[in-house]
Amino acid sequence: MPFAPVVGVDNYGKTVLFGAALLKDEKEDTFRWLFRAFLRSTGGLHPETIITDQDVAMRNAIRAVMLHSTHRFCNWHIQRKMKQKLVTFFAARGTLHAELRSLIRNSFTPEEFESGWHALLEKHDAQDETHLKRLFEIRDEWVPAYYMDKFFPFTSSTGRSESTNSLFKGYVLRKDSIATFFNQYQIVQEKKHSDLDRLREKSELREQRYWSYDPMEREAAKIYTPPIYAKFVEEMKKTTAYRVEVVAAAGETRTFLVTRRGKYQDAEFSKRIYTVSISPDDVYRCSCSKFSRDGMHCCHVLAVARHIGLSSLPESFINPRWTVAAGHVLAMMTDGNVGQNGQRTHLTVRHSIVMSQVSDALSNECTDDRSYDLFVEGIGEAINKVRLDKRLRQEQQLSGGKRRCIDDPQQLNVDARQEGDGDLHIPTQVHQNIVSTIGASSMGGVEVHQTFGLRDPPLSRTKGFKLGDRPKTMYEKASDKLKKQKAARKCSKCRLPGHKKPQCPQNNPVMLKFSGLAVLIL
Repeated sequence: MPFAPVVGVDNYGKTVLFGAALLKDEKEDTFRWLFRAFLRSTGGLHPETIITDQDVAMRNAIRAVMLHSTHRFCNWHIQRKMKQKLVTFFAARGTLHAELRSLIRNSFTPEEFESGWHALLEKHDAQDETHLKRLFEIRDEWVPAYYMDKFFPFTSSTGRSESTNSLFKGYVLRKDSIATFFNQYQIVQEKKHSDLDRLREKSELREQRYWSYDPMEREAAKIYTPPIYAKFVEEMKKTTAYRVEVVAAAGETRTFLVTRRGKYQDAEFSKRIYTVSISPDDVYRCSCSKFSRDGMHCCHVLAVARHIGLSSLPESFINPRWTVAAGHVLAMMTDGNVGQNGQRTHLTVRHSIVMSQVSDALSNECTDDRSYDLFVEGIGEAINKVRLDKRLRQEQQLSGGKRRCIDDPQQLNVDARQEGDGDLHIPTQVHQNIVSTIGASSMGGVEVHQTFGLRDPPLSRTKGFKLGDRPKTMYEKASDKLKKQKAARKCSKCRLPGHKKPQCPQNNPVMLKFSGLAVLIL
């Protein structure tokens, strides 16, 4: 049976297993059933982008069911097949293959790719090659230049799906029963959840180390998850290889020319010159379109930001998907209410910024008991004021009357008691945990809380001896070993005595076929 994992990416950049399907075949109707079942599980929420291998039946099913998704073929698979089928053809034409790969990777626009493709084929007399003609006809389904404005974070292949297939091969055998498959599936999911929990715990407890003294880096460390922050630091390092020149400083849009001064390792593109523009509403755009593709600005934009003296991250720099706050508001982002996604995205960005500001204030300002008490007292007053303002706006909408002033301290105290929660009392002891509702959001009926104060210490990895235990002698160890050897043999499949694996009643002749079918990125 074909095995189809449906995977995506979380805010740590790690692979998430949304689900899996065992299909009867790989026909278009079967894939339509699969994608409809997936949409039912998401409450009708379509994935933003989809990557699959070059399968016509799957492509037609996606076009029929996933009407609001952008679908593309795996770039890596197409180029591998091209090399395998035309190995003799390329060997007779020198650098044609290397030049085609460079063109595919470094083209920023469809026009640039198409003109370069025709020029290369004419240069090497390859216009009549059948496979290259076929690839050019479907160029808008796999060439990266046609997807520069689409969100395919840090990938253009089905590598995550292939790694998931490889993971399951270590847990499920081809002749295993359906019941065994479901049990092993639960184990795989639990393993992924535990890996994510360990990653979160590690990121919370580790001491942050900075690469530079740039304030933008320190702000990014508080907003982004550690793996995404590491990518941000790599982009900052690359800024040292570029020179920035002002092209147009007057008018509504400012334009800069970013030129690479020397080569460096792991360069995403081989081009030397890039164009960065800044719109009146403080939105930065680069000719490489990295923010649209990966949700993170490139080194070219960061070089311009450093050139103009930017000391903090603008709101337009932050993609909520990669923030620590995204894990807190995950339930709100997936509750099925599609109409409010834009508003939620905006509020998630503001939530990340406020969390960063509060963290800075606690670290830099609250250095003694008096400062701490004043800070907590201010939090309580701010919460009361926000609650009162919300209630007054609701009353105004119902009655059409005039809004009352919310700056009266007596009115604040009276109305705060009328909110239903009584007086807002926050303990001010320094060593007591404080739960602040700063940045709390009630979207989707979910409140987000940020806890300040002391955390539980990390658990020791060594178990040690239990109370009353003692190290065993060599005689006791040998005796225990003999007891284990005398134990009755058990079936290696069901772990029950009395039979072996070939005679196990759980055996089922169902065959599982592993094939990477789809990568869905929500």
